[in-house]
Amino acid sequence: MTMTSIELHAFRAPERPDLCGEFLHEHRQVLADYGISKVSSNTNEWTTDPDCIVIVALHNELGMVGGIRLQRSREGQLLPMERSLLEKAPAITGEIAALRPYGVGEVCGLWNANRFGGYGVPVLLSHAVTAVSLPAGMKRMVCLVAHYTERHPRTNGFIRLASVGEGGCFPHYPIDSHTAIAMVNPDTTLLPNANAMHRQVLFSLRLRPTQVRQEAPAGKPLEVHYNLCLSNTHVSMETYSAIQTERLRYSA
Repeated sequence: MTMTSIELHAFRAPERPDLCGEFLHEHRQVLADYGISKVSSNTNEWTTDPDCIVIVALHNELGMVGGIRLQRSREGQLLPMERSLLEKAPAITGEIAALRPYGVGEVCGLWNANRFGGYGVPVLLSHAVTAVSLPAGMKRMVCLVAHYTERHPRTNGFIRLASVGEGGCFPHYPIDSHTAIAMVNPDTTLLPNANAMHRQVLFSLRLRPTQVRQEAPAGKPLEVHYNLCLSNTHVSMETYSAIQTERLRYSA
């Protein structure tokens, strides 16, 4: 029996306008299925931003079945979560500004098509976006997630951004049945807050961004072809050496 397979493909947004257009269409369809019509990250502004990293899940027969983005913060431009929370928590802009010197990006636009549910694609996309954050030049990451997906960023080293909202939480947002949670990954290099097992996977994907792995994040076996190489990246050998040392230490 042939194992179900997908490809996780990373690229800078302007490099693949075709995939960006498909991403927008599919994401909007998923949001509509949940009864959500207004989400600050669901615009097309990011499609021409070379600092926006896009990762899509591609299935041979079903097409694009999932996606996620990593958008870099720049002075004078608000991240999607800043626009979302500005009225509820004005302090969010100061929090992001304090992280900007390190290189900070927001993980946003996570979606999984209903036609390919039950395989844990959001888990895999969360791994992949964390893996590419460092070569993309972002040593800090933030995100705004629904309460039912908080476990995904938490396993990858995110913690609640407790200085905003109710300890990072925003009840009844963006709809009454949801609670939005602001989170931060304070160290994307060595990922000290990540789950030990997931940290090993992330280190492996950084050292070998093109590889094939058998995964089962939701209990169903899935062959995943990772293609996470990005154009115009530079990570020092010292950083890679530190990652390799940390990987060996935790695998001993």
